[in-house]
Amino acid sequence: MANFQYMGIKRKVFLGCIVLALILLISSSISMFEYTRMNDHVTELISDNTNSIQVSRELLTKAEEYNLRMMHLVVGEVGKESIEVINDDEFISFFSDMKESFVTEQDKANADSVMYAFAAYMYVVREASDIWLISEDDIRKEWYFNRLQPVYGKLKAYIEKLTNDSQDALIRNSQSLQDNFYRSLMPGLISALLGFMMVLLFNYYLNHYLINPLLKISRGIKGYLRLNKNYDVRIESNDEIAELNDRVKDIIDINKSAKKRS
Repeated sequence: MANFQYMGIKRKVFLGCIVLALILLISSSISMFEYTRMNDHVTELISDNTNSIQVSRELLTKAEEYNLRMMHLVVGEVGKESIEVINDDEFISFFSDMKESFVTEQDKANADSVMYAFAAYMYVVREASDIWLISEDDIRKEWYFNRLQPVYGKLKAYIEKLTNDSQDALIRNSQSLQDNFYRSLMPGLISALLGFMMVLLFNYYLNHYLINPLLKISRGIKGYLRLNKNYDVRIESNDEIAELNDRVKDIIDINKSAKKRS
């Protein structure tokens, strides 16, 4: 505080402006950093959720198409087309590679469940080669509806769970993005409040160290000139205003001495 009193007026004003600018700059930087960090993180999660939903829907579409083709061939004759349905490389590879499309832990766990159900489904599908050799349609239909269809139902349920969980996560993350936006406004609001407080403090500082001392000097001069009062103004600081006050006092003392001699 003592060092501050010995500073010049220009340095005091400049220091006050620097402190005010730093407060606003730091607060604004924190606000922007916080919002950018939250926005990037949640946006990445939303992108992952959207991709998961798209992949899971493609899984369900391909599974339904494959299972429908199996049903159409249940009552048909065994032939080249039947073997191609079982050994559909595109269908099998799509399921085999689909886990690479998921990033979040929940999606990976659901993808594992889908893969287990898919493995069980394909295990039953491989029985089709022998089933199609049976001439009785009733036996084929019984195999499809009582043996294959229940396993497919579990596969479909796991895929739908994967889709639903991804959609729920997307909704949560979208809401989180909105909440983060409002949360990121807090540093900006705080910086505005700090700036307002700094303006008040700076105003107090200008009044205390600049305006009030000048008003004291002015009132002291007026009191001497109009009412012939003694000039006894005291300035607590040690800056240019205190020096000005001393010069005014010297001038008034000289003026008093001159009046007495005359």
